[in-house]
Amino acid sequence: MNYRVAVEDMEPNHWIAWVLDLPGCYSSAHTSDIAISQVPFNISRYFSWVSSYESDLVIPRETFKIDVIESFKSFIKPEDPNYIVNAFFDDDKHPIGYWDVMIGQRLLDWSRSEFIKVIQNVDDDKLNLPIPNEVRGTIAGIIDHIAGAENWYFSMLSLSIKRDVLSEKPQEKLVQVRQNTKAQLWKLIGDAQITEKRGELWSARKILRRTLWHEQDHTQHIERLLKTM
Repeated sequence: MNYRVAVEDMEPNHWIAWVLDLPGCYSSAHTSDIAISQVPFNISRYFSWVSSYESDLVIPRETFKIDVIESFKSFIKPEDPNYIVNAFFDDDKHPIGYWDVMIGQRLLDWSRSEFIKVIQNVDDDKLNLPIPNEVRGTIAGIIDHIAGAENWYFSMLSLSIKRDVLSEKPQEKLVQVRQNTKAQLWKLIGDAQITEKRGELWSARKILRRTLWHEQDHTQHIERLLKTM
């Protein structure tokens, strides 16, 4: 079975190979070649993860083949040096459909379940303990970032929650934002609009792609940090 892959350097030394045919499936590494080389393994792991929630899922037995159909090099616009413009792939141009949202909702629920498992037994002291060299400062800061980024994605289509309505408590903010995410996705079925913000293009499909990735990425991030604390 062939899977389409698109690659981008999300940040310096942070390449992501997106498996476009499997929402929420991706590979990340320090280089493009390594990210791509890890895709078959991550497809297998993805199917195992999904089947742990959907026991009736039939997992393909044949060898996974991938076609790298697009590569994007992020860039910084001189007039906005603090912002990295990330990829808008050809696949992102297509409106999301009913089944995209149905599958997306399930994946979001499973991803959140995995996230909760990681942080549920972490006490407040550890959540707020300063972590050397951590951009977000603390585990609580990372949680706040997860919620804030997800809300920010939806602001690209003017569908975010206003900041003055959001809770200042990171875990409450997570719940607020996810409720909005799930509600807005249904409204975006068939929506073909493409917007441009700070030189970067956005669509409903790109927002869903980024949302499915971001929480998973930081769940693994927090898991690694907790092992060192």
